[in-house]
Amino acid sequence: MLAAAALVVGFTTTAWSQSTLYFDRGNFTAAAYAIPGNQQTISFLDLLSDEIGPMLTVADVTFTGRYLIRQIDPLVSSAGPVLYNFDSNNPLAISFSNGARAFGADFSSLLSEAGYTSFTATVSLSNGEVFNFTAPTNPDSQFFGFISPTPIAHLTFSDGGLFGFGNLHEELIANIVVVTVPEPGVLGVFTLGAIFLGWQMRRRVNS
Repeated sequence: MLAAAALVVGFTTTAWSQSTLYFDRGNFTAAAYAIPGNQQTISFLDLLSDEIGPMLTVADVTFTGRYLIRQIDPLVSSAGPVLYNFDSNNPLAISFSNGARAFGADFSSLLSEAGYTSFTATVSLSNGEVFNFTAPTNPDSQFFGFISPTPIAHLTFSDGGLFGFGNLHEELIANIVVVTVPEPGVLGVFTLGAIFLGWQMRRRVNS
């Protein structure tokens, strides 16, 4: 397993049987799409309004901040819309209804304009393990990805909360790839289906 409070830059790919940190989107995507689960991308393009509020849930993923806003921001590498944690007293929080096997996104902050060039991600697993990672924003945005055999319960992205007066956060996140754990009922159906297919194949071989 990865050690807690690790400073890791340029980490690429290791075996899926271990928790793995990525700062390269291509390597992360190749590994994530090989993992069973609900694979999806989140772009914020189809939201009905730019003014969201303190919480946004898309499929199995919930984003929480003081007031979330959708906007186009040149700090993030993509021209697509970003989710902006506006003037928050807390970092951007992300949680999953049944846990996630993989989560990756482009991260930045309005602090980048003021020369703030690093961020911290805190990943909490369903078994109670917590990992903290710090990385440069390279220089305006940085991809961060994490894959774990133990489901990810929630995570936070923090820009340090140093913007303006007080301890305010201005995180930006976009271009999300996530593999969430299916509902228990869905897992049961998949398991029964696999057992039935195996039984059918054995019948054909023995007949």
